[in-house]
Amino acid sequence: MRAATAHNKAMVDRLLTVVYILVTVGAMIGLVGAGLPTVLRACPRNSTDLNQCIIDVVNELRPRLATGDFGENFTITSLEPIKIDRLKIERGENFKANFTNFRISGATHEKTGFIVKKLKTDIDNRQINATLLLPKLQVNSKYSLKMSILVLQINGDGDLQVNLTDTKVSLKLTFYTEMVDGEEYFRFNPINLRVKFGKARFYLKNLFNGDPTLEMIGNQAINENPDVLLDEVKSGIEENLAKLFTKIANEVVKDALFEEVFPWS
Repeated sequence: MRAATAHNKAMVDRLLTVVYILVTVGAMIGLVGAGLPTVLRACPRNSTDLNQCIIDVVNELRPRLATGDFGENFTITSLEPIKIDRLKIERGENFKANFTNFRISGATHEKTGFIVKKLKTDIDNRQINATLLLPKLQVNSKYSLKMSILVLQINGDGDLQVNLTDTKVSLKLTFYTEMVDGEEYFRFNPINLRVKFGKARFYLKNLFNGDPTLEMIGNQAINENPDVLLDEVKSGIEENLAKLFTKIANEVVKDALFEEVFPWS
């Protein structure tokens, strides 16, 4: 009886050991695969055309960047629409603007979304420079505005819509590695971002308290001199976009090792 009991205990111990080994191996496999999202294809650092590989990967990710859903419970901040909670600009008494619920739509549109025009990667100096063209964007926001264009004093508050054509965005991304438990993890520094606006068409509702004639005149003045308003809001947009893109870039690679992002082929 005691012999049988001892035999049964030994069998249970063996089973528990097997289960423990399987669980441990499974956890290790899970950790190894937890770096880059499975939908994100790595680009070998010694590739003959590393830059084109990265461009192809970015283009493949376009629909996922729009939704923020990379599958397998891996999510990032979505780019459709791009959200800026508030922009406030004051330049003395001649220019005061406050924009809330600022939304930029169309950056990831299948047909008219961003186009990577240039991209250059320097692994040794840990830097990526890129130029994007955004053929069509639409901005919607609540606004409060006081500004001067020529001899016209414009003021109002209400809904704003802007249609932007051929906007260019220049990005400088620098990256580094962070040692965690002896492993080199991939990280992005704050992104340097510059915007160059192309054509713009504004419509500000409720200028001059909604007076239809003055509202038409105000919008016409702004659209004949769009750079007056664009130049004032440009730095605020650049600052907010740089923070957002840095956040998204680090969300994508948050669990990735340097060797996983840029492996040797």
